[in-house]
Amino acid sequence: MNHRFLKIAIFSLIATCCTVAAKAQNHISDTELNLIDTELRNVPAYDRAKTARIDSLRLLCANERTHDAQVRLCMDIAREYSTFISDSALLYYSRAEAMALSCRDSLSLTAARLGRIKVLGVLGLFKEGVDELTEVESYGVPPSLRTEYLDTGRQLYSYMAAFAESGTFFDQYSLMLNFYRNEQIRSLPKNSPLYNEFLAEHYYAQGLTDRAKNLFDEIIKTVPETDNVYARAAANMAIIKHAEGIEDEAAYYLALSAISDIKSSVKENTALQKLALYLYLQGDIDHAYQYISASLADAVFCNARLRTNEVSRLMPLIDGAYKVQLDAKQHNLMIAVIIVSLLSVGMIVAIVMILKQMRRLHQVRLHLRNANSIKDEYIGHFLELCSIYMDRLDNFCKVVVRKINAGQAEELVKLTKSSKFAEDQHKLFYENFDSAFLHIYPTFIDEFNALLQPAERIEVKEPGKLTTELRIFAFLRMGVDDSAKVARFLHYSVNTIYAYRNKVKNKAIDRANFEADVMKIGTIS
Repeated sequence: MNHRFLKIAIFSLIATCCTVAAKAQNHISDTELNLIDTELRNVPAYDRAKTARIDSLRLLCANERTHDAQVRLCMDIAREYSTFISDSALLYYSRAEAMALSCRDSLSLTAARLGRIKVLGVLGLFKEGVDELTEVESYGVPPSLRTEYLDTGRQLYSYMAAFAESGTFFDQYSLMLNFYRNEQIRSLPKNSPLYNEFLAEHYYAQGLTDRAKNLFDEIIKTVPETDNVYARAAANMAIIKHAEGIEDEAAYYLALSAISDIKSSVKENTALQKLALYLYLQGDIDHAYQYISASLADAVFCNARLRTNEVSRLMPLIDGAYKVQLDAKQHNLMIAVIIVSLLSVGMIVAIVMILKQMRRLHQVRLHLRNANSIKDEYIGHFLELCSIYMDRLDNFCKVVVRKINAGQAEELVKLTKSSKFAEDQHKLFYENFDSAFLHIYPTFIDEFNALLQPAERIEVKEPGKLTTELRIFAFLRMGVDDSAKVARFLHYSVNTIYAYRNKVKNKAIDRANFEADVMKIGTIS
Protein backbone atom coordinates (compact mmCIF):
# COMPACT_ATOMS: atom_id res chain seq x y z
CA MET A 1 0.00 0.00 0.00
CA ASN A 2 1.35 3.46 -0.95
CA HIS A 3 1.55 6.80 0.88
CA ARG A 4 -1.43 8.90 -0.11
CA PHE A 5 -1.16 12.25 1.63
CA LEU A 6 1.31 15.09 1.93
CA LYS A 7 2.84 16.16 5.23
CA ILE A 8 0.10 14.67 7.39
CA ALA A 9 0.67 11.25 5.89
CA ILE A 10 4.44 11.63 5.99
CA PHE A 11 4.59 12.81 9.59
CA SER A 12 1.85 10.47 10.79
CA LEU A 13 4.17 8.12 12.68
CA ILE A 14 6.08 10.98 14.33
CA ALA A 15 2.94 12.93 15.23
CA THR A 16 1.31 9.81 16.62
CA CYS A 17 4.16 9.33 19.11
CA CYS A 18 3.53 12.83 20.48
CA THR A 19 -0.28 12.88 20.59
CA VAL A 20 -1.77 9.41 20.97
CA ALA A 21 -0.76 9.01 24.60
CA ALA A 22 -2.37 12.31 25.54
CA LYS A 23 -5.57 12.07 23.47
CA ALA A 24 -6.42 8.38 23.26
CA GLN A 25 -8.95 7.22 25.77
CA ASN A 26 -10.38 4.19 23.97
CA HIS A 27 -8.72 1.02 22.79
CA ILE A 28 -9.31 -0.88 19.61
CA SER A 29 -11.87 -3.59 20.33
CA ASP A 30 -10.83 -7.18 20.94
CA THR A 31 -12.89 -8.19 17.90
CA GLU A 32 -10.56 -6.43 15.46
CA LEU A 33 -7.42 -7.58 17.31
CA ASN A 34 -8.61 -11.17 17.33
CA LEU A 35 -9.41 -10.94 13.63
CA ILE A 36 -5.93 -9.58 12.84
CA ASP A 37 -4.36 -12.32 14.97
CA THR A 38 -6.36 -14.92 13.04
CA GLU A 39 -5.38 -13.43 9.68
CA LEU A 40 -1.71 -13.31 10.68
CA ARG A 41 -1.88 -17.03 11.41
CA ASN A 42 -3.35 -17.46 7.91
CA VAL A 43 -0.49 -15.56 6.22
CA PRO A 44 1.27 -18.75 5.01
CA ALA A 45 -1.98 -19.87 3.32
CA TYR A 46 -2.49 -16.47 1.66
CA ASP A 47 1.14 -16.42 0.51
CA ARG A 48 0.83 -19.94 -0.91
CA ALA A 49 -2.24 -18.87 -2.89
CA LYS A 50 -0.37 -15.81 -4.15
CA THR A 51 2.62 -17.93 -5.15
CA ALA A 52 0.32 -20.44 -6.86
CA ARG A 53 -1.20 -17.68 -9.00
CA ILE A 54 2.25 -16.44 -9.94
CA ASP A 55 3.46 -19.96 -10.73
CA SER A 56 0.50 -20.55 -13.03
CA LEU A 57 1.31 -17.32 -14.88
CA ARG A 58 4.97 -18.30 -15.13
CA LEU A 59 3.98 -21.68 -16.55
CA LEU A 60 1.78 -20.02 -19.16
CA CYS A 61 4.59 -17.63 -20.03
CA ALA A 62 7.09 -20.48 -20.41
CA ASN A 63 4.74 -22.32 -22.78
CA GLU A 64 3.78 -19.23 -24.78
CA ARG A 65 5.40 -18.79 -28.18
CA THR A 66 4.26 -15.34 -29.30
CA HIS A 67 6.16 -12.25 -28.15
CA ASP A 68 3.03 -10.23 -27.49
CA ALA A 69 1.60 -12.87 -25.19
CA GLN A 70 4.94 -13.32 -23.42
CA VAL A 71 5.23 -9.58 -22.80
CA ARG A 72 1.67 -9.46 -21.51
CA LEU A 73 2.25 -12.44 -19.16
CA CYS A 74 5.56 -10.99 -17.89
CA MET A 75 3.73 -7.76 -17.09
CA ASP A 76 1.00 -9.73 -15.27
CA ILE A 77 3.63 -11.60 -13.27
CA ALA A 78 5.45 -8.35 -12.44
CA ARG A 79 2.20 -6.75 -11.23
CA GLU A 80 1.54 -9.76 -8.97
CA TYR A 81 5.04 -9.39 -7.57
CA SER A 82 4.93 -5.55 -7.24
CA THR A 83 3.63 -5.47 -3.64
CA PHE A 84 4.85 -9.00 -2.82
CA ILE A 85 8.52 -9.34 -3.80
CA SER A 86 9.83 -6.15 -5.37
CA ASP A 87 13.08 -7.68 -6.70
CA SER A 88 11.10 -10.28 -8.64
CA ALA A 89 8.75 -7.56 -9.91
CA LEU A 90 11.74 -5.57 -11.19
CA LEU A 91 13.10 -8.70 -12.89
CA TYR A 92 9.88 -9.42 -14.81
CA TYR A 93 9.32 -5.77 -15.77
CA SER A 94 12.88 -5.82 -17.14
CA ARG A 95 12.15 -9.01 -19.08
CA ALA A 96 8.98 -7.50 -20.49
CA GLU A 97 10.95 -4.37 -21.44
CA ALA A 98 13.64 -6.43 -23.17
CA MET A 99 11.08 -8.51 -25.11
CA ALA A 100 9.10 -5.39 -26.09
CA LEU A 101 12.31 -3.73 -27.27
CA SER A 102 13.30 -6.78 -29.29
CA CYS A 103 9.98 -6.83 -31.14
CA ARG A 104 9.80 -3.01 -31.31
CA ASP A 105 6.55 -2.83 -29.36
CA SER A 106 6.77 0.79 -28.14
CA LEU A 107 3.50 0.69 -26.22
CA SER A 108 4.50 -2.39 -24.21
CA LEU A 109 8.01 -0.97 -23.80
CA THR A 110 6.65 2.21 -22.18
CA ALA A 111 4.25 0.22 -19.97
CA ALA A 112 7.10 -2.01 -18.79
CA ARG A 113 9.32 1.00 -18.04
CA LEU A 114 6.55 2.67 -16.03
CA GLY A 115 6.14 -0.55 -14.06
CA ARG A 116 9.90 -0.63 -13.43
CA ILE A 117 9.85 2.95 -12.15
CA LYS A 118 7.17 2.10 -9.58
CA VAL A 119 9.26 -0.79 -8.32
CA LEU A 120 12.37 1.42 -8.16
CA GLY A 121 10.41 3.65 -5.78
CA VAL A 122 9.58 0.66 -3.55
CA LEU A 123 13.27 -0.34 -3.57
CA GLY A 124 14.31 3.19 -2.59
CA LEU A 125 16.21 3.74 -5.87
CA PHE A 126 14.77 7.22 -6.30
CA LYS A 127 17.45 8.73 -8.56
CA GLU A 128 17.20 5.82 -10.96
CA GLY A 129 13.41 6.14 -10.92
CA VAL A 130 13.46 9.87 -11.66
CA ASP A 131 16.02 9.35 -14.46
CA GLU A 132 13.89 6.66 -16.09
CA LEU A 133 10.72 8.73 -15.69
CA THR A 134 12.43 11.68 -17.33
CA GLU A 135 13.53 9.41 -20.19
CA VAL A 136 9.99 8.13 -20.67
CA GLU A 137 8.71 11.70 -20.75
CA SER A 138 11.33 12.65 -23.35
CA TYR A 139 10.14 9.91 -25.69
CA GLY A 140 6.53 10.90 -25.21
CA VAL A 141 3.76 8.96 -23.46
CA PRO A 142 1.02 7.34 -25.57
CA PRO A 143 -2.48 8.60 -24.65
CA SER A 144 -3.54 5.10 -23.62
CA LEU A 145 -0.79 5.06 -20.97
CA ARG A 146 -1.17 8.64 -19.70
CA THR A 147 -3.12 7.58 -16.61
CA GLU A 148 -0.52 4.91 -15.81
CA TYR A 149 2.27 7.46 -16.38
CA LEU A 150 0.65 9.98 -14.00
CA ASP A 151 0.11 7.26 -11.38
CA THR A 152 3.79 6.27 -11.71
CA GLY A 153 4.95 9.85 -11.15
CA ARG A 154 2.55 10.32 -8.24
CA GLN A 155 3.70 7.11 -6.55
CA LEU A 156 7.42 7.81 -7.08
CA TYR A 157 7.27 11.32 -5.63
CA SER A 158 5.07 10.08 -2.81
CA TYR A 159 7.87 7.71 -1.73
CA MET A 160 10.46 10.45 -2.15
CA ALA A 161 8.47 12.95 -0.06
CA ALA A 162 7.93 10.35 2.64
CA PHE A 163 11.65 9.58 2.72
CA ALA A 164 12.64 13.27 2.86
CA GLU A 165 10.07 13.95 5.63
CA SER A 166 10.74 17.71 5.76
CA GLY A 167 12.86 20.55 4.39
CA THR A 168 13.49 21.89 0.92
CA PHE A 169 13.50 18.51 -0.81
CA PHE A 170 10.24 17.59 0.86
CA ASP A 171 8.58 20.73 -0.48
CA GLN A 172 9.90 20.07 -3.99
CA TYR A 173 8.74 16.46 -3.97
CA SER A 174 5.35 17.50 -2.58
CA LEU A 175 4.83 19.94 -5.44
CA MET A 176 5.57 17.20 -7.95
CA LEU A 177 3.28 14.83 -6.06
CA ASN A 178 0.42 17.35 -6.19
CA PHE A 179 0.99 17.93 -9.89
CA TYR A 180 0.83 14.25 -10.83
CA ARG A 181 -2.14 13.55 -8.55
CA ASN A 182 -4.18 16.52 -9.86
CA GLU A 183 -3.43 15.56 -13.44
CA GLN A 184 -4.41 12.01 -12.65
CA ILE A 185 -7.80 13.13 -11.30
CA ARG A 186 -8.48 14.79 -14.64
CA SER A 187 -7.54 11.67 -16.57
CA LEU A 188 -9.51 9.07 -14.58
CA PRO A 189 -13.14 8.12 -15.23
CA LYS A 190 -15.33 10.02 -12.80
CA ASN A 191 -16.75 8.11 -9.80
CA SER A 192 -14.32 5.24 -10.34
CA PRO A 193 -12.65 4.00 -7.12
CA LEU A 194 -9.27 5.47 -8.09
CA TYR A 195 -10.87 8.77 -9.06
CA ASN A 196 -12.68 8.97 -5.72
CA GLU A 197 -9.49 8.04 -3.86
CA PHE A 198 -7.35 10.75 -5.42
CA LEU A 199 -10.15 13.31 -5.26
CA ALA A 200 -10.56 12.57 -1.54
CA GLU A 201 -6.82 13.10 -1.05
CA HIS A 202 -7.11 16.39 -2.93
CA TYR A 203 -10.06 17.49 -0.76
CA TYR A 204 -8.21 16.65 2.42
CA ALA A 205 -5.10 18.54 1.29
CA GLN A 206 -7.37 21.54 0.66
CA GLY A 207 -8.88 21.27 4.15
CA LEU A 208 -12.22 19.87 2.93
CA THR A 209 -12.20 17.07 5.50
CA ASP A 210 -15.89 16.14 5.41
CA ARG A 211 -15.85 15.69 1.64
CA ALA A 212 -12.72 13.58 1.90
CA LYS A 213 -14.27 11.37 4.61
CA ASN A 214 -17.44 10.85 2.58
CA LEU A 215 -15.46 9.66 -0.45
CA PHE A 216 -13.19 7.38 1.58
CA ASP A 217 -16.21 5.95 3.38
CA GLU A 218 -17.89 5.23 0.04
CA ILE A 219 -14.77 3.40 -1.17
CA ILE A 220 -14.64 1.29 2.00
CA LYS A 221 -18.31 0.34 1.61
CA THR A 222 -18.23 -0.44 -2.12
CA VAL A 223 -14.75 -1.73 -2.98
CA PRO A 224 -13.84 -5.39 -2.23
CA GLU A 225 -11.82 -5.88 0.94
CA THR A 226 -8.91 -7.48 -0.92
CA ASP A 227 -8.54 -4.53 -3.31
CA ASN A 228 -5.51 -2.33 -2.59
CA VAL A 229 -7.72 0.77 -3.10
CA TYR A 230 -9.80 -0.40 -0.12
CA ALA A 231 -6.66 -0.76 2.05
CA ARG A 232 -5.41 2.71 1.08
CA ALA A 233 -8.82 4.30 1.74
CA ALA A 234 -9.00 2.72 5.22
CA ALA A 235 -5.45 3.89 6.00
CA ASN A 236 -6.30 7.43 4.87
CA MET A 237 -9.44 7.42 7.03
CA ALA A 238 -7.19 6.44 9.96
CA ILE A 239 -4.98 9.47 9.27
CA ILE A 240 -8.03 11.78 9.26
CA LYS A 241 -9.38 10.28 12.52
CA HIS A 242 -5.97 10.64 14.10
CA ALA A 243 -5.79 14.30 13.07
CA GLU A 244 -9.24 14.78 14.64
CA GLY A 245 -8.06 13.16 17.86
CA ILE A 246 -10.44 10.18 17.59
CA GLU A 247 -7.79 7.57 18.21
CA ASP A 248 -10.07 4.58 18.75
CA GLU A 249 -11.63 5.08 15.32
CA ALA A 250 -8.20 5.68 13.79
CA ALA A 251 -7.06 2.33 15.18
CA TYR A 252 -10.22 0.70 13.83
CA TYR A 253 -9.51 1.89 10.28
CA LEU A 254 -5.86 0.86 10.62
CA ALA A 255 -7.11 -2.61 11.52
CA LEU A 256 -9.31 -2.71 8.40
CA SER A 257 -6.37 -1.66 6.23
CA ALA A 258 -4.03 -4.19 7.85
CA ILE A 259 -6.52 -7.03 7.38
CA SER A 260 -6.93 -6.11 3.70
CA ASP A 261 -3.14 -6.12 3.21
CA ILE A 262 -2.77 -9.49 4.93
CA LYS A 263 -5.53 -11.14 2.89
CA SER A 264 -4.05 -9.73 -0.33
CA SER A 265 -0.47 -10.73 0.58
CA VAL A 266 0.57 -7.07 0.27
CA LYS A 267 4.00 -6.93 1.91
CA GLU A 268 4.60 -3.28 1.04
CA ASN A 269 2.28 -1.86 3.74
CA THR A 270 2.12 0.72 6.55
CA ALA A 271 -1.10 0.04 8.49
CA LEU A 272 0.26 -2.77 10.64
CA GLN A 273 3.29 -0.77 11.84
CA LYS A 274 1.11 2.25 12.72
CA LEU A 275 -1.29 -0.02 14.58
CA ALA A 276 1.68 -1.49 16.45
CA LEU A 277 2.69 1.99 17.60
CA TYR A 278 -0.86 2.78 18.71
CA LEU A 279 -1.06 -0.42 20.76
CA TYR A 280 2.39 0.21 22.24
CA LEU A 281 1.25 3.62 23.50
CA GLN A 282 -1.91 1.99 24.86
CA GLY A 283 0.22 -0.47 26.83
CA ASP A 284 -0.64 -3.58 24.78
CA ILE A 285 3.00 -4.56 24.38
CA ASP A 286 2.34 -8.14 23.30
CA HIS A 287 0.23 -7.16 20.28
CA ALA A 288 2.50 -4.22 19.49
CA TYR A 289 5.54 -6.50 19.35
CA GLN A 290 3.69 -9.11 17.31
CA TYR A 291 2.52 -6.55 14.74
CA ILE A 292 5.79 -4.63 14.42
CA SER A 293 7.64 -7.94 13.97
CA ALA A 294 5.19 -8.99 11.26
CA SER A 295 5.52 -5.57 9.60
CA LEU A 296 9.32 -5.81 9.62
CA ALA A 297 9.17 -9.33 8.19
CA ASP A 298 6.91 -8.07 5.38
CA ALA A 299 9.19 -5.13 4.57
CA VAL A 300 12.29 -7.34 4.48
CA PHE A 301 10.50 -10.01 2.45
CA CYS A 302 9.37 -7.42 -0.10
CA ASN A 303 12.68 -5.50 0.08
CA ALA A 304 10.63 -2.32 0.57
CA ARG A 305 13.38 -0.02 1.83
CA LEU A 306 11.15 2.89 2.81
CA ARG A 307 8.95 0.59 4.90
CA THR A 308 12.02 -1.08 6.39
CA ASN A 309 13.33 2.35 7.35
CA GLU A 310 10.01 3.29 8.97
CA VAL A 311 9.75 0.05 10.91
CA SER A 312 13.40 0.30 12.01
CA ARG A 313 12.60 3.51 13.87
CA LEU A 314 9.85 1.86 15.89
CA MET A 315 11.37 -1.58 16.38
CA PRO A 316 13.92 -0.64 19.11
CA LEU A 317 11.24 1.20 21.07
CA ILE A 318 8.71 -1.62 21.02
CA ASP A 319 11.34 -4.36 21.25
CA GLY A 320 12.82 -2.71 24.35
CA ALA A 321 9.40 -2.49 26.01
CA TYR A 322 8.69 -6.09 25.05
CA LYS A 323 11.95 -7.29 26.59
CA VAL A 324 11.22 -5.34 29.78
CA GLN A 325 7.78 -6.93 29.92
CA LEU A 326 9.24 -10.34 29.13
CA ASP A 327 11.80 -9.95 31.92
CA ALA A 328 8.99 -8.95 34.29
CA LYS A 329 6.96 -11.98 33.22
CA GLN A 330 9.96 -14.25 33.70
CA HIS A 331 10.56 -12.70 37.11
CA ASN A 332 6.92 -13.23 38.06
CA LEU A 333 7.08 -16.75 36.64
CA MET A 334 10.18 -17.45 38.73
CA ILE A 335 8.40 -16.15 41.83
CA ALA A 336 5.39 -18.30 40.96
CA VAL A 337 7.63 -21.34 40.46
CA ILE A 338 9.29 -20.69 43.82
CA ILE A 339 5.91 -20.27 45.53
CA VAL A 340 4.55 -23.41 43.88
CA SER A 341 7.74 -25.26 44.85
CA LEU A 342 7.43 -24.10 48.44
CA LEU A 343 3.76 -25.04 48.48
CA SER A 344 4.67 -28.42 47.01
CA VAL A 345 7.34 -28.94 49.66
CA GLY A 346 4.86 -27.83 52.31
CA MET A 347 2.29 -30.20 50.88
CA ILE A 348 4.80 -33.06 50.91
CA VAL A 349 5.75 -32.25 54.50
CA ALA A 350 2.06 -32.08 55.42
CA ILE A 351 1.41 -35.41 53.72
CA VAL A 352 4.37 -36.97 55.53
CA MET A 353 3.15 -35.57 58.85
CA ILE A 354 -0.38 -36.78 58.14
CA LEU A 355 0.96 -40.23 57.31
CA LYS A 356 3.01 -40.22 60.50
CA GLN A 357 -0.02 -39.13 62.49
CA MET A 358 -2.08 -41.83 60.79
CA ARG A 359 0.57 -44.40 61.69
CA ARG A 360 0.72 -43.03 65.22
CA LEU A 361 -3.07 -43.12 65.43
CA HIS A 362 -2.96 -46.67 64.20
CA GLN A 363 -0.41 -47.49 66.89
CA VAL A 364 -2.59 -45.76 69.50
CA ARG A 365 -5.55 -47.80 68.38
CA LEU A 366 -3.47 -50.96 68.58
CA HIS A 367 -2.20 -49.89 71.99
CA LEU A 368 -5.74 -49.20 73.14
CA ARG A 369 -6.88 -52.57 71.83
CA ASN A 370 -3.92 -54.19 73.61
CA ALA A 371 -4.65 -52.14 76.73
CA ASN A 372 -8.25 -53.31 76.70
CA SER A 373 -7.06 -56.87 76.25
CA ILE A 374 -4.50 -56.47 79.06
CA LYS A 375 -7.12 -54.81 81.26
CA ASP A 376 -9.42 -57.76 80.73
CA GLU A 377 -6.59 -60.14 81.43
CA TYR A 378 -5.52 -58.11 84.50
CA ILE A 379 -9.07 -58.20 85.83
CA GLY A 380 -9.05 -61.94 85.21
CA HIS A 381 -5.77 -62.24 87.14
CA PHE A 382 -7.18 -60.13 89.93
CA LEU A 383 -10.38 -62.17 90.14
CA GLU A 384 -8.37 -65.37 89.99
CA LEU A 385 -6.11 -64.13 92.80
CA CYS A 386 -9.12 -63.13 94.86
CA SER A 387 -10.70 -66.53 94.25
CA ILE A 388 -7.49 -68.28 95.32
CA TYR A 389 -7.25 -66.21 98.50
CA MET A 390 -10.93 -66.80 99.27
CA ASP A 391 -10.47 -70.55 98.77
CA ARG A 392 -7.34 -70.56 100.94
CA LEU A 393 -9.01 -68.47 103.62
CA ASP A 394 -11.99 -70.80 103.54
CA ASN A 395 -9.71 -73.85 103.82
CA PHE A 396 -7.73 -72.19 106.60
CA CYS A 397 -10.96 -71.48 108.52
CA LYS A 398 -11.97 -75.14 108.17
CA VAL A 399 -8.55 -76.23 109.44
CA VAL A 400 -8.87 -73.85 112.38
CA VAL A 401 -12.37 -75.17 113.26
CA ARG A 402 -11.21 -78.77 112.91
CA LYS A 403 -8.12 -78.22 115.06
CA ILE A 404 -10.11 -76.45 117.78
CA ASN A 405 -12.80 -79.18 117.85
CA ALA A 406 -10.10 -81.81 118.05
CA GLY A 407 -8.41 -79.98 120.92
CA GLN A 408 -5.27 -79.40 118.82
CA ALA A 409 -4.75 -75.77 119.75
CA GLU A 410 -0.99 -76.10 120.00
CA GLU A 411 -0.70 -77.44 116.47
CA LEU A 412 -2.87 -74.58 115.26
CA VAL A 413 -0.55 -72.05 116.89
CA LYS A 414 2.46 -73.81 115.39
CA LEU A 415 0.86 -73.72 111.92
CA THR A 416 0.10 -70.01 112.06
CA LYS A 417 3.62 -69.27 113.23
CA SER A 418 5.18 -71.23 110.36
CA SER A 419 7.12 -69.01 107.85
CA LYS A 420 6.29 -71.36 105.01
CA PHE A 421 2.67 -70.35 105.09
CA ALA A 422 3.51 -66.65 104.73
CA GLU A 423 6.12 -67.36 102.05
CA ASP A 424 3.61 -69.27 99.99
CA GLN A 425 1.19 -66.32 100.14
CA HIS A 426 3.91 -63.81 99.19
CA LYS A 427 5.13 -66.00 96.34
CA LEU A 428 1.63 -66.32 94.95
CA PHE A 429 1.16 -62.54 95.12
CA TYR A 430 4.49 -61.84 93.39
CA GLU A 431 3.76 -64.31 90.60
CA ASN A 432 0.36 -62.81 89.86
CA PHE A 433 1.64 -59.21 90.16
CA ASP A 434 4.60 -59.83 87.84
CA SER A 435 2.44 -61.58 85.26
CA ALA A 436 -0.24 -58.88 85.28
CA PHE A 437 2.27 -55.97 85.20
CA LEU A 438 4.35 -57.38 82.34
CA HIS A 439 1.21 -57.88 80.35
CA ILE A 440 0.40 -54.21 80.82
CA TYR A 441 3.99 -53.06 80.15
CA PRO A 442 5.65 -55.81 78.08
CA THR A 443 8.72 -53.63 77.28
CA PHE A 444 9.20 -52.44 80.87
CA ILE A 445 12.40 -54.38 81.56
CA ASP A 446 14.13 -53.31 78.33
CA GLU A 447 13.09 -49.66 78.66
CA PHE A 448 14.04 -49.61 82.34
CA ASN A 449 17.52 -51.00 81.57
CA ALA A 450 17.93 -48.37 78.81
CA LEU A 451 17.80 -45.75 81.60
CA LEU A 452 20.71 -47.37 83.43
CA GLN A 453 24.40 -47.30 82.64
CA PRO A 454 25.31 -50.28 80.44
CA ALA A 455 27.40 -52.00 83.15
CA GLU A 456 24.65 -51.60 85.77
CA ARG A 457 21.69 -53.03 83.87
CA ILE A 458 19.55 -55.61 85.72
CA GLU A 459 19.48 -59.17 84.47
CA VAL A 460 16.26 -61.17 84.89
CA LYS A 461 16.98 -64.81 85.54
CA GLU A 462 13.47 -66.12 84.89
CA PRO A 463 11.40 -64.80 81.99
CA GLY A 464 8.17 -63.22 83.15
CA LYS A 465 9.58 -62.56 86.62
CA LEU A 466 10.64 -59.26 88.15
CA THR A 467 13.50 -58.76 90.56
CA THR A 468 12.92 -56.87 93.81
CA GLU A 469 14.39 -53.66 92.27
CA LEU A 470 12.24 -53.97 89.18
CA ARG A 471 9.16 -54.73 91.29
CA ILE A 472 9.67 -51.60 93.43
CA PHE A 473 9.88 -49.41 90.32
CA ALA A 474 6.96 -51.29 88.76
CA PHE A 475 4.87 -49.97 91.63
CA LEU A 476 6.30 -46.50 90.94
CA ARG A 477 5.29 -46.82 87.25
CA MET A 478 1.77 -47.72 88.39
CA GLY A 479 1.64 -44.49 90.40
CA VAL A 480 2.41 -45.89 93.83
CA ASP A 481 5.15 -43.42 94.80
CA ASP A 482 4.77 -43.76 98.58
CA SER A 483 7.58 -46.01 99.86
CA ALA A 484 5.48 -46.97 102.92
CA LYS A 485 2.71 -48.35 100.70
CA VAL A 486 5.25 -50.19 98.54
CA ALA A 487 6.80 -51.64 101.72
CA ARG A 488 3.41 -52.97 102.89
CA PHE A 489 2.72 -54.54 99.47
CA LEU A 490 6.13 -56.23 99.29
CA HIS A 491 6.43 -56.92 103.04
CA TYR A 492 9.67 -54.99 103.37
CA SER A 493 10.63 -52.24 105.72
CA VAL A 494 10.40 -48.65 104.54
CA ASN A 495 14.18 -48.26 104.92
CA THR A 496 14.72 -51.24 102.66
CA ILE A 497 12.54 -49.69 99.97
CA TYR A 498 14.44 -46.36 100.27
CA ALA A 499 17.75 -48.22 100.04
CA TYR A 500 16.72 -50.08 96.88
CA ARG A 501 15.44 -46.89 95.23
CA ASN A 502 18.62 -44.91 95.96
CA LYS A 503 20.86 -47.77 94.89
CA VAL A 504 19.17 -48.11 91.51
CA LYS A 505 18.96 -44.32 91.01
CA ASN A 506 22.75 -44.07 91.48
CA LYS A 507 23.14 -46.45 88.51
CA ALA A 508 21.03 -44.24 86.20
CA ILE A 509 22.40 -42.35 83.19
CA ASP A 510 20.34 -39.27 84.15
CA ARG A 511 20.03 -39.53 87.93
CA ALA A 512 18.14 -36.24 88.33
CA ASN A 513 15.30 -37.26 85.96
CA PHE A 514 15.43 -41.01 86.52
CA GLU A 515 12.09 -41.52 88.27
CA ALA A 516 10.36 -39.14 85.83
CA ASP A 517 11.80 -41.19 82.95
CA VAL A 518 10.48 -44.37 84.60
CA MET A 519 7.00 -42.84 84.57
CA LYS A 520 7.30 -42.44 80.75
CA ILE A 521 7.92 -46.15 80.13
CA GLY A 522 5.27 -47.64 77.90
CA THR A 523 3.88 -44.29 76.73
CA ILE A 524 3.41 -43.45 73.00
CA SER A 525 5.66 -40.53 71.93
